[in-house]
Amino acid sequence: MKLFIPSNIRKPALILGAFACACLISVSAVYWLVRPNILAQQHAALLANFRAITPADITTALLDTATPITLDGQAMTYYQGQNGEHFIEATTGKGYSGDIIALIGIAPDNHTLLGVRILSHKETPGLGDKIEARISPWILGFAGKKLGDTRFAVKKDGGDFDAFTGATITPRAVTELVGAVLQAWAKHADEATQHE
Repeated sequence: MKLFIPSNIRKPALILGAFACACLISVSAVYWLVRPNILAQQHAALLANFRAITPADITTALLDTATPITLDGQAMTYYQGQNGEHFIEATTGKGYSGDIIALIGIAPDNHTLLGVRILSHKETPGLGDKIEARISPWILGFAGKKLGDTRFAVKKDGGDFDAFTGATITPRAVTELVGAVLQAWAKHADEATQHE
């Protein structure tokens, strides 16, 4: 079936189509021009989070160790530190407003947390965003915690971690994620790193 376009709107439609194509090409060109800068900024931000977790010497070579792994059925990304540290990027879908992505540092003993930082989230500003180190020191409380000595739940659920006033869902999600990842890593560290 042939599409009929009245002659009085044919010219404006062609002009509009050409304008839309020109805009699309311009936006795409700008994106490809600035893409290297965007990637460099993303890498710098990720390296800053590694450095915030451990005083170990962190270089860009750490980013090259990124490897997809599966722990207890969950897809994650693993990074191998040069001094035997382990870093796992994991996601929980139990946040109040969506996924929360955390970077979890684990000591070479596979049982002790070096620290945790939040890489991204969509939690409510002023409430759930207290999981960010720049907003609140709450996330710093994971450093040095060990399996067997720590109950990875908020105090409301019988655990060792405070919740925020008016926002229990977010700290609960992060605490459960960190505990689950540490436990799974302690169980499966050998098989998870067999690719090396």
